[in-house]
Amino acid sequence: MEKVKKYGYMFIFMIFVITSLSINYLFKQMDSSLTSIEIRDNEVEIMYNTYNINDIVDIELLDEVSLSGGSGSNTPNTNNGSYKVNGDKFESRVYIHKNISPFIKLTIKDSVIVFNEDNEDKTRDVYNKLLTNVKLNNSTS
Repeated sequence: MEKVKKYGYMFIFMIFVITSLSINYLFKQMDSSLTSIEIRDNEVEIMYNTYNINDIVDIELLDEVSLSGGSGSNTPNTNNGSYKVNGDKFESRVYIHKNISPFIKLTIKDSVIVFNEDNEDKTRDVYNKLLTNVKLNNSTS
């Protein structure tokens, strides 16, 4: 009977270890699920969603964001979902790496998107490219 108890405890311990490792792996996958922003021709792609440059109304570079309400994936390193940003009364789509500033707030005709890259230099580079492309498109329109 003692052997059965001993092996039972070992079995439960192994299930616990496997479950813990699986949960850890899932959180790591969610943290790395944010994709880089791509700007090509007259479009910008953010997390598999494509927006026309002509639909961009405003671009802001934010040093900080505070999120409230909403829903989505909130992991130790990223926020990905719909949240109220900096006290706005509406929800924005948010795709950010936490603790890596700055953040880009892109206002499109029908929505607001807040995002950043995985480091400051890349984020500033995307911001400058967006500004240039929006100005070019507005001057040719």
